[in-house]
Amino acid sequence: MSVAKNLEDLKEEFIRINNAPSDIDLGDGKTWYLTHRSGDTGIGKTFEDLLGKKEDNFQLPDYENIELKAHLDTDSLITLFTKSPNLPRGINNIIRDKYGYDEDNSGIKVLHSTVPSGKKTFNSKSKHYFTIRNNKENKSVDLIVFDEDGNEITSDVTAKWSYAALNKALTKKMPDTLAIIVTDKKVIKRKTYYNYKSILTTKVNLDALLSALDAGDLYVDIRLGAYKSGKKKGKTHDHGTGFRISLNNLLKYTNAQKLI
Repeated sequence: MSVAKNLEDLKEEFIRINNAPSDIDLGDGKTWYLTHRSGDTGIGKTFEDLLGKKEDNFQLPDYENIELKAHLDTDSLITLFTKSPNLPRGINNIIRDKYGYDEDNSGIKVLHSTVPSGKKTFNSKSKHYFTIRNNKENKSVDLIVFDEDGNEITSDVTAKWSYAALNKALTKKMPDTLAIIVTDKKVIKRKTYYNYKSILTTKVNLDALLSALDAGDLYVDIRLGAYKSGKKKGKTHDHGTGFRISLNNLLKYTNAQKLI
């Protein structure tokens, strides 16, 4: 099945979803769905359920060769894909040990931080500043760490994402098309409802990703937890380093079109 045919199918499914009976009548003629899951992930979970897609954690596109991202009609961040630094080997354990913190007095360190490009941000628990930098000479994206006074820490051990690894992760997750399901949200009597408004389609390649990085518009979410019990106690539990960008900035670096 071609991507063009997939997009037509997605458009038909979207029309069906928006013509279904509303879970709540707000008098606006729109179809509102009660979230299928509490929290921020409910927006995508609900839409995928309506499509009849089973949930998975695979680093593969959601709908044939189309990656789906349900996103509120705000400038919050979209996670494009997840990819841990691949250089040097075992670097996640190293950075967690060097820059992590014990958040529950368990004696086991973790490291959670949203790291921007173009500027350094302070992690008050880690007592370090972090940023990401495009290392064009080595063809990698590097995690740069600073001490509490803002002095860059030079080390032989620097977490890196090679261009090749980023391109592989990006093309695996989005081989053809990214479809952004623009969504409205209402909270009524402590219950969350979503209305799926429109679909934007675009393509994201490595050049666009690096352009966003160079302009200071890209973020990575480091999410290094650790097992607190069992045979793996103390070992890193990588929740996936997310590469993220706001919707408005994503549209700056890609040629987005409205599908419906």
